[in-house]
Amino acid sequence: MTSSNLTNKSNWTNISKPIIGLAPMDGITDAAFREIADKYGKPDVLFTEFVPAEGIAHGATRLFRSLQRHPTKTPIVAQLFGKTPKAFYESAKIVCKLGFDGVDINMGCPDNNIYKKGGGAKLISEPALAQEIIKAAKQGVDGRVPVTVKTRTGIDKPITSEWISALLEAEPDAITLHGRTLAQMYRGHADWEQIALGASLAKGTKTKFLGNGDVESMQEAREKTKTYDVDGVLIGRAALGNPWIFGDHMPTQDERFAVMIEHCRYFIKYRTGLKLFPMRKHLAWYVQKFDGAAKMRDALMHIETVEDVEKVIASFRPPKLDK
Repeated sequence: MTSSNLTNKSNWTNISKPIIGLAPMDGITDAAFREIADKYGKPDVLFTEFVPAEGIAHGATRLFRSLQRHPTKTPIVAQLFGKTPKAFYESAKIVCKLGFDGVDINMGCPDNNIYKKGGGAKLISEPALAQEIIKAAKQGVDGRVPVTVKTRTGIDKPITSEWISALLEAEPDAITLHGRTLAQMYRGHADWEQIALGASLAKGTKTKFLGNGDVESMQEAREKTKTYDVDGVLIGRAALGNPWIFGDHMPTQDERFAVMIEHCRYFIKYRTGLKLFPMRKHLAWYVQKFDGAAKMRDALMHIETVEDVEKVIASFRPPKLDK
């Protein structure tokens, strides 16, 4: 089968444009975060944290906690990283069996450990291998769901034209380009002119093209789709502590406090038996723009249970919100 055999239900890349989705973020877009973003923002598509293809292919059961799902009609795409085509073939089959709506291949992660192992942004320097990986993943999904790529503009300088052209030869269903090089990490500004260049190369092909980087609101996302002629935008860091961003809603601090607690309960639902240490960063992101916010964030760095969170909220709730 080819991507053209995908049903409308399974092919998230064919939903109405512009496609505005939640970007995959390591250590952040776990099942609890995705459920909160889905409930309060309703992005068009959700992505998991990245998961090693080699580990999934070899049956490392601990990794499957990153592939938990919540009941929803919103497409959820599993993101994989690695360097072995065979592993992508096997893990893509597993992802389909788990009910995901797509396989996204991480070819942009700037983490040095991932890079040294040949995954993430390292693949930018190995276009032939990158093409093999895309083709292997497509064979693994066998036309059931889209196979997509998320990447960057280059290693130490933009090589968008050569790199995107190479990816297009393997015919992924979509490419998302983060407008920074590996060397930039998350510093400086995302180069949307490079994203526009990539989008122009994809015109006339079967591959949709999305942009990513420094998008702070839905209004800006919509404007960028028009200005840079992309099919959609993935929003990442602007969604931290702000799942409402996809719905054009400005929450009150009381709403933030309520969702902080709800987010913690979702985390416990998916990670039974664990304390809330991984939630501390999320809680800090929710707390902003009121007197005492800094002290509250500091207090939240010591919580271990939902009850701890409730106590911190009760003691720091701004008086004006109690009126």
